Amino acid sequence: MTIIRRLGLDFAYTFSGLPLALVSFSLLVSLFAASIGTAVIFVGIPLLALTLPLARGFADLERIRLVRLTGVVAPRPRYAGPPEGAGWFRRVTTPIGQGQSWLDLLYAVVNLPIAIVTFALPIVWWAMALGGLTYWYWGKFIPYGDSHDIVTETIMGADTAYNRTVFNTIVGVLALFTVYAVQRGSAALQASFAQTLLSRFAVMQGRIQDPTTVRAAVSGCSVR
Repeated sequence: MTIIRRLGLDFAYTFSGLPLALVSFSLLVSLFAASIGTAVIFVGIPLLALTLPLARGFADLERIRLVRLTGVVAPRPRYAGPPEGAGWFRRVTTPIGQGQSWLDLLYAVVNLPIAIVTFALPIVWWAMALGGLTYWYWGKFIPYGDSHDIVTETIMGADTAYNRTVFNTIVGVLALFTVYAVQRGSAALQASFAQTLLSRFAVMQGRIQDPTTVRAAVSGCSVR
């Protein structure tokens, strides 16, 4: 895989991760809080039973995103269905007794701060790289007036247009040479956290869905 393609996949993964994390966090946390608050009048139990399958849906979406990022099928835990002949209440509340359902919900809650970091850090690095390398053009339109650029003055010795251009160009070059590591590290951090909660625990316990079924479910999403 070329560096450009790797950067594109990593950027798409981290850039789309924050909006998805915001939606899943706000929706699932609101439903979970409402289910806990209404548990005393028994409305909360069916509401919680609705929240956990919804968390499973977001977890499956994240597993598909992992396929796009890594090119490897993310193992899907085996979610047990209700027993034969179970009544409607047992069928509805089956997800509540499954540990992976709670891991899916935990992932949606804890993933938000991670997604914020892995979204913001690469954006800042790309901005420094592109902004620094093009400062020679757009920097002359900034009306400094009598003000001084303290950073440039401290590092370069004097705040002049030439020194500002040199300083910002150096920053842009350094950011450009390190943006791959920052982008790759951000994507790896978010992916590793997702794989741990959504797949690895189930792998260690041997609770994995038939790999051929998983592969068929995400066919067309894998990276070759």
